[in-house]
Formats: sequence, C-alpha cells, structure tokens
Amino acid sequence: MQPDDWRRRPNAPGPGTRLCRLEQITDGSGREFKFGEGADQFRMVVFRTGPSAWGYVNVCPHFWLPLNVLPGKFLISGPGRVMCSHHSATYRFEDGFCVDGPVKGGHLDPVPVEVVDNLVIIGGSPGMES
Repeated sequence: MQPDDWRRRPNAPGPGTRLCRLEQITDGSGREFKFGEGADQFRMVVFRTGPSAWGYVNVCPHFWLPLNVLPGKFLISGPGRVMCSHHSATYRFEDGFCVDGPVKGGHLDPVPVEVVDNLVIIGGSPGMES
C-alpha cells in the first residue's frame, strides 16, 4: 500500500477538494463522501475526533466491500474505532490500522485530509496528481 494509491482510483477527487465543515461530521464518528456514479464511483469516509480528521477509501480490505451497509451509518466500536459492517474488522481512526477481525494487522487505504479554517479538504499537493 502506497500513500497515494487512492489517486489511481476512478473519480478520485483532487487535492484541495472541499468536503464539508468539520462540525458536519459527528464528533467520534464518520461521514461518507461519494464522487462519480455507478461501478466507478469513488467512495471515501472521513472520521473525526475533536479537531482532528482522517480520511480513507471506504473499502474494507477483507472482501473489498464498503465499511458501512446503510448510507452514512458506520458502526463505531469504542472511542476512535470503526467496525466493518460486513465481517467485523475493527480499524483505528488515526491510522486505519486493523486491530481486530479477519484482516488484523492490515490497513485501510488512506486519503489525506486537512482541516483548514474549519473546512475539511483533500490534502496533498495538486502538482502530484497523476
């Protein structure tokens, strides 16, 4: 897994893309964002704890399914943890590391996000887009 693998996915948003205001993500939970349509839709999730936010491609590496079953509903399994709704793999918000379940030791595919003036935006340098 490379830090910029997410950029190679169809419909991936570019660095600088505004996602939402920080307060539009429930503290201690996550919010999904979708770009494009159909089979090539890019789905990502941003998790928030206080003033901090972390972004990931919304795909569990166990069976390559989204972490959530219902739109916008994530299973929070304790402070700073999300559980895949399909097979119970549990990941940390801060680094996407799988602490329990069928892919223990694996990682979610990160999408860099930054909080700038209370806006959550896709991070990274626009000049690095492929």
